[in-house]
Amino acid sequence: MRKLFEQEYIKIEKSLFLIAIGYLRNTEDAKDAVQEAVVCAYRSFGNLKHKEYFKTWITRIVINKCKDFLKKRKYTTELNDNLNSFYDMPAEDFEIMEAICGLDSKTALYITLRFYNDMTYEEMSKVVKLPVSTVKYKTAGALKKLRKIMEGDEV
Repeated sequence: MRKLFEQEYIKIEKSLFLIAIGYLRNTEDAKDAVQEAVVCAYRSFGNLKHKEYFKTWITRIVINKCKDFLKKRKYTTELNDNLNSFYDMPAEDFEIMEAICGLDSKTALYITLRFYNDMTYEEMSKVVKLPVSTVKYKTAGALKKLRKIMEGDEV
């Protein structure tokens, strides 16, 4: 069981971190939130009835941990420069992540789930607990806002 958890987690660890960054806007807090979520998920992994929903399940746990962090600390900080060294991202990806961090956390979530976590609209719907049509609408709106930021326009 431990081996299966590790295999599944390794496939999505980067995208979980990106989701946490989108919520928390702080690299260290994002690392902590993901770490807490993984520990929680590992302990509960035996209770997961459908292992094919692992990605959706653990993403929901990460989001909940991020929300817990936000409740404990109310602040808005810029994305740290150490994100680039932590992830060794190409410059273009770093620019996109900075733009995503310019969005509010709820809007950024749709971008990170869809494009960095490669989730379908149906999977996203389960994670955010909204109808698929609403998820599609909110994702389209998030893309428009992201495009404006990338083009240098104000949102």
